[in-house]
Amino acid sequence: MALDFHTLFVTIILVSIALSTIWGTISWLYRSFHAARIWCAASVLTATGGLLLPFQSPNSIVMSASGNGVAILGVWLLWLGLRRFHGMNGGWQLVGLATATCVLLTVVFHQAEAAIVLVHEVGKSVPMFMSMIHLLDRSRRTAGAVLSCAGIVVGLMGHGVEAAMIIASSTGVSSPLSVAVVGSFSMMSVIFSGVLWNFGLAVMTIEILRNEVAALANIDPLTAVSNRRKFDEILAAENVKSARSGRPYALLLLDLDHFKAVNDRLGHKGGDASLVHMVKVVQGCIRRSDVLARLGGDEFCILMTDTTEPEARAVGLRIVQALRDNPLHFEQKEVTLSCSMGIGIWSAETNGIPDAVFSRADRALYSVKHNGRNGIAFAPSLAPDDAALFSANESNQINMQNQ
Repeated sequence: MALDFHTLFVTIILVSIALSTIWGTISWLYRSFHAARIWCAASVLTATGGLLLPFQSPNSIVMSASGNGVAILGVWLLWLGLRRFHGMNGGWQLVGLATATCVLLTVVFHQAEAAIVLVHEVGKSVPMFMSMIHLLDRSRRTAGAVLSCAGIVVGLMGHGVEAAMIIASSTGVSSPLSVAVVGSFSMMSVIFSGVLWNFGLAVMTIEILRNEVAALANIDPLTAVSNRRKFDEILAAENVKSARSGRPYALLLLDLDHFKAVNDRLGHKGGDASLVHMVKVVQGCIRRSDVLARLGGDEFCILMTDTTEPEARAVGLRIVQALRDNPLHFEQKEVTLSCSMGIGIWSAETNGIPDAVFSRADRALYSVKHNGRNGIAFAPSLAPDDAALFSANESNQINMQNQ
């Protein structure tokens, strides 16, 4: 039994208006989220195409061409929005060329209703198939992408059945199903496909916005490294890991020397630039697996997993030297920066003592500052009282100023 076509057309229009409202709201709330704008435009075009399609006829070239063109352009924009969602540029030329081709074919075959419908089905199926291939890429295969692909598959089935029916009727092959039944099935598939496809896109949007919120909570906005909150989580996990495996880790605590003087000389912008410069220099000296975090102000910390004292010493010296060899260039000024660094190594004796390694690194850093800055110092492997902690024979200080 065939469904009422007018009811289906109204359903398509209402669903498209609802989707355009959703994407319009998202694009208004998140102005930099360009994919939402494109998907909003796609929904508006789909609604417009739904309004125009009932008025198509072989005697009205304009209505047929505009109806087909608008509907097909709407589907192509869904594909284009996916590209923007994943940070890919381009695509407008292909969208314009494909839409123009479908409009031209509609004009050429305006007297053949079956040909116009076939152009409509194929014109929509191509961007749907391309969108599915795009989403099935392993790097993009999220829960939302799977939902969108499911919706696309349903839509392709509907368009495929409709196209097969047209080809069969044009070649004289009889079909057990009437045109009305097939048309109803195709339109219901399009409605369900659009809802599921856009729902998948909405889930993808929620996922990326959630990741952005998580990044804001865990990343220092100036230097783009981990903040204190994220670092504390990583350090706690590393303590558990070392307690289980017995493998040591190194903690390098470093400050930018005379940061207040840098701020006074260069202003706050210069102070920010010096911190960003320091991060770049440090990142060039450590491994990708090492964690660099900004604890606050000009204080940074590096967590090096599976690292012994000699390895940490070599990295510390490399950082101090690299900072001296790579001056900051700010507003036609060259500023040589230096840092002080305290290093603590996890050992079995620190196991179970909260912040033991961090406290040792902090006291080692204080030792460097007390002895003139611009160098590194190690906390001893044992934990004597604080008064004797950094005596001249125990601190292992390496002061770069005397080199």
